Amino acid sequence: MKGAKPKKKGVYLWKKGRLGEKQMEVSHFNKSEVEKKIKGITYSQDWSAYNSAQTKEKTICEKLLLELMDSIPDREIYSKKGGRPWTPIRERVYAMFIYAYSGYSSRRCISDLKIAQQRSILSNIPHFNSILNFYSNKSATTLLMKLIWMTSLPLRNVEEDIAVDSSGFSTSRFERWFNVRTQEKEMKRHWKKAHICVGVKSNIITSIEITDGTNADCPELIPLLEQTDKNFDMKEVSADKAYLSRENFERIAEMGAIPYIPFKSNSVRKKLGSAIWSRMFDYFLIKREEFDKCYHKRSNVETTFHMIKRKFGNSLKTKKDRSQVNEILTKCLCHNLTVLVHESIGMGLEIDLGNCARKILAQQPN
Repeated sequence: MKGAKPKKKGVYLWKKGRLGEKQMEVSHFNKSEVEKKIKGITYSQDWSAYNSAQTKEKTICEKLLLELMDSIPDREIYSKKGGRPWTPIRERVYAMFIYAYSGYSSRRCISDLKIAQQRSILSNIPHFNSILNFYSNKSATTLLMKLIWMTSLPLRNVEEDIAVDSSGFSTSRFERWFNVRTQEKEMKRHWKKAHICVGVKSNIITSIEITDGTNADCPELIPLLEQTDKNFDMKEVSADKAYLSRENFERIAEMGAIPYIPFKSNSVRKKLGSAIWSRMFDYFLIKREEFDKCYHKRSNVETTFHMIKRKFGNSLKTKKDRSQVNEILTKCLCHNLTVLVHESIGMGLEIDLGNCARKILAQQPN
């Protein structure tokens, strides 16, 4: 049939110049070479290490968490009105870990906690409502943040390229919105946004901030990188256009890293006090392929979010605002522990979380 498109859709799009800039010239078009490129690159998998890590994951995660909690000073907190003492911090964090890792309801978690009591991990089994109350504690937010930083430290010599992005976690709450186009009121689900820095080799989370779903991404970049810079020697930082600003470029350069953030179509070269902005603008235009090779390391942060949501769920079961923040932090802590398990078995790393805990506590004693 006259004018029909070739069967190979990928080859057709490549030849017509619709699969990206700076492709091979049409005059030198080679169908077999294009098909090889479209197939993509495959990566080998050490299946024996992978199988070992998967089968031992929960056991080793528990061991690492308890080792970490033993390194943190525990203070018994009593109610101002008297009565029974609160559950020790170590046991609270363990119950929150089981709730997030298993994905069960607080009631169904009780059987796992009974097993933990038989193993002498817990002194008492908390009520299922107490597990949810642990999440609503203000002090738990600071503690979970520190635990995430501590679990990233064993890989500080491995990671030097950092990727930044954010993603939302849906809740069971709904909000009223007014649709300007239809002039009608709508109910939309409320959601929380997690902003994270990750190492591109192992997908370990190095720093995290939790905000409301409608908060902008750009202002969160510098606080995230400043925390990462305390423990990691950053060489490259890759992020999407949402983080594009001269201030962010300058701060990244001051930390000794190269910012790989793509420019928008209306961006201009003017320095306006930022020399690194104009240099990266030229690099972006002249050597786009080299720039994209470094920029696309950012895909690893998307992989990290996929790992968290696939394994620990993309929705939040808790109702209170503080509880939702702590639930996301607990999910990310579980993720970091699983990464440590896989890296310790796959790369043969020795993990000393006690030393990592002392380092973080020395930085932030309060």
